[in-house]
Amino acid sequence: MKDILTPLTDKRIIYLYVESKYSCRDIAKIDSRSESTIYFILKNNKIVLRNKSEANKIFSDSMLIFLYNLGLSSPQISQILGIHSTTIIKRFKKINFSLRVRGNARAIGYTRQEFQKYFYNIKNIIQEISWQ
Repeated sequence: MKDILTPLTDKRIIYLYVESKYSCRDIAKIDSRSESTIYFILKNNKIVLRNKSEANKIFSDSMLIFLYNLGLSSPQISQILGIHSTTIIKRFKKINFSLRVRGNARAIGYTRQEFQKYFYNIKNIIQEISWQ
């Protein structure tokens, strides 16, 4: 018999959004419903939605630097954290953090296979850690 996934409760969706700082997109992936459904549930429960600026500040500069110093590229960090890679680069520039030159980045970077092997589940771990 085929397993049927039970949708998340409104209470669980609110917890993931407010307390665990998951994005609506991430919750939708977990719940297998659309982002607009998640937005609707949050609005129906009078939850104030984060704007893009607030959403991008969920992760501290030290978190971004930590991941970058692990050898991850800005696109890989953006994939883990769910924020745009140009936002990461802009934040690095704002704090005067030096980026690697392309040659060095290629030498120490992770291939797509290595990235998936070592960092595939890190997003869930990171969202549970307080870096503020």
